[in-house]
Amino acid sequence: MTIINVDKMWSRTASDANYTDNFRRLDIGFEEAYQVLHDPNEPLLNIYQAPGIPAAGSAFPNFPFVIAETAKIETVSPIFSIVYISYKGENGPCDTPLCAPPKIDWDDVETEEEVEEDWDGYPLRTRNGEQYKGFRRPIADQTVTIRRNFASFSPYVQARYRQAVNSDVFLGWPPGTARITKFSASNVIDPTLGYWEVTCTIQFRYPYKTIPKHAWYKRVIHEGLWERVGTGANQRLRIAQIEGKDVTKPVLLDEFGYRLPEGALAYFLEFKIFDDLPFNALGLLS
Repeated sequence: MTIINVDKMWSRTASDANYTDNFRRLDIGFEEAYQVLHDPNEPLLNIYQAPGIPAAGSAFPNFPFVIAETAKIETVSPIFSIVYISYKGENGPCDTPLCAPPKIDWDDVETEEEVEEDWDGYPLRTRNGEQYKGFRRPIADQTVTIRRNFASFSPYVQARYRQAVNSDVFLGWPPGTARITKFSASNVIDPTLGYWEVTCTIQFRYPYKTIPKHAWYKRVIHEGLWERVGTGANQRLRIAQIEGKDVTKPVLLDEFGYRLPEGALAYFLEFKIFDDLPFNALGLLS
């Protein structure tokens, strides 16, 4: 079995291109033809793989993300065949998909969150001073979904950022207000030749009754069965008492653990539950 000669047919090279995704992506196709002179009984597989015929998955010259996907053979005579190679792929505005600008979509999401105070800051209590539990109100948060192409993707970095809020100003939102709620990556072409299309969804929380840095802190009413009494060397803890009797339900406490007077605004404790990381360092926007 013998492949005698392979020659590229320049007259049959063709190409087509089409902008998609709001001009962020240029889909390109190429077709080449090769004439192959071979033994009359040459197997078709040998003709497809003849020296000089581009291999499956090889890139078109100067277009690293446009690769050979399909091939077909036209039999002209028992010893002469034409092999057609079709390339498909994409390009960006600067000859690579990696420089395509990010795609940004804004939306919002509404969740039901438990609250322990009314809008004016008073605790939700009965006329007899008992704290209501289970009250919830809708919280509307803005969300943004950003899609961008990257040369590489790190699941470890993904995991770190899924446990963090922004430590820098991101899309105009101050530190502490943004949290990543979805971070995914899809490989395009293959893990070595191609690139990664990364999609990141970020949820922004307006600092409801707190400062921006604490927007995602856990916030709970400061109350308990124990109260702090006395000052200086005489300061101590004791079971809270009303009219000389130990209480059987929590009482409101101030910042330092002293019991608040009846009818006072509730004091809230805030607890940090997420790390702080720079979101701009992810390269989603530039």
